[in-house]
Amino acid sequence: MRVLLVSPYDLTHPGGVTSHVFDLAHEFQRQGHAIAVAGPAGDGRLPQNGYTHHLGPTLRFLTPGDAARVNLSPRVHTAVQALLAESSFDVLHLHEPFLGFIGSSFLRLGRGVKVGTFHTWREGPHLPYIAFWPLVRYWNRRLDGRIAVSEAARRTISAYVPGDYRIIPNGVDFQRFACPVAPPKHLADDVPTLLFVGRIEARKGIPYLLHAFKTVKERVPVARLVIVGEGGLRADYTRLARRLELRDVFFEGYVPPEDLPRYYQRGDVFCSPSTVNESFGITLLEAMAAGTPAIATSVNGLNTLGEDGVTGLIVPPKDAEALAAAMERLLEDRPLAGRLAEAAQERAGGFDWANVARSLLDYYEELGA
Repeated sequence: MRVLLVSPYDLTHPGGVTSHVFDLAHEFQRQGHAIAVAGPAGDGRLPQNGYTHHLGPTLRFLTPGDAARVNLSPRVHTAVQALLAESSFDVLHLHEPFLGFIGSSFLRLGRGVKVGTFHTWREGPHLPYIAFWPLVRYWNRRLDGRIAVSEAARRTISAYVPGDYRIIPNGVDFQRFACPVAPPKHLADDVPTLLFVGRIEARKGIPYLLHAFKTVKERVPVARLVIVGEGGLRADYTRLARRLELRDVFFEGYVPPEDLPRYYQRGDVFCSPSTVNESFGITLLEAMAAGTPAIATSVNGLNTLGEDGVTGLIVPPKDAEALAAAMERLLEDRPLAGRLAEAAQERAGGFDWANVARSLLDYYEELGA
């Protein structure tokens, strides 16, 4: 099957949708399908994999708790037209198809089955969908199939865009994260380690994590907090850590994907303190696959981590005290941490990309591809 995966987000900038698209492309290719990936790139330095296509530059687009890099120029239509003139596809799989002009260009010009995946969750009104409601309704009629990555994402999009939605979650390369590896050399010790991995942005809840860690240090003075990832608020949160007089907080910055399993497996507790607008936690799923006991908030925990007290601990968002109590509990009760981690790893196995890809291929065929 010839499948084109399209993202409106900067393909050179780390993010959940970007990771989803490239991981899915790799799995489709492994299964013998002809794959292409298309999207914008801020600096043009795309992965040299032979199947990724550049659709123009990006700019920062502010959304609640986030500042994603996307292409919002109608001139992207020319790049889309050129790509479709040189290649044909059985399936055009568009992620967030109504964001900017990339999706609408493919919906207008493309041939083959057209599928949209919706990742976004909003607790309140989704202002872009409200503002562009007539256009969204118009382009929605060009979609043959609609996917939501979680029930929360389905509720968000279906409030504005009518249609039947298939829930197919994000995936994880289970073996890559589960296979034992050595820890990073500078973390190869016995110090109790709390871990965060993700973009350094407002919706990830890092201020609550820092306040919670301050409380934890009173009970577990030797503990450290390792924060992996980049983002526009890194300098702000570094200053906050200094104002809180926190010792043993390490901002690691960007870590190459091939090194992430080393960090996940080294963590004694993984923390995902998301506050808003995260329908499914990819880094949380990676930590589960790595066998690291995890804490999440109810924002993404129920969709990804599962049941509180069974596959992990779930706390209310924006509650540093509850987060600190959960962190202390898992650091001090290692048998409990081990049971939760084992159950979470078993759950993560069901999200392996091989399973997710099979569900997608079945859906494509159901739609006529």
